[in-house]
Amino acid sequence: MNEIRARGGEVVAVVVDPVATNAELARDAELAFPILSDADLHVIDAYGLRHRGAGPDGSDVSHSATVLIDAAGVVRWTFVTRNVRVRPTPQDVRAALDSLPRAF
Repeated sequence: MNEIRARGGEVVAVVVDPVATNAELARDAELAFPILSDADLHVIDAYGLRHRGAGPDGSDVSHSATVLIDAAGVVRWTFVTRNVRVRPTPQDVRAALDSLPRAF
């Protein structure tokens, strides 16, 4: 987290879960970043990340994804997976951040 912030980045999670659920998770896991609720999937749809029927009772959720967005709102790098246990490595994220223009 410190390396991401040192490179000018911030971490924010966006999920379909309700605000109260997110607040409990953030508190219990002592997360150093906010978890935002997108129950209507507006943000998730804007990034093309809807995973239809994959949630509880066949509800729609988001694919697991890491998205780097620059200060102008331009998506500069994405990592999307269908397996929630597969994540980019810290080295992958650092390399992606380091490849961005310094204005990031």
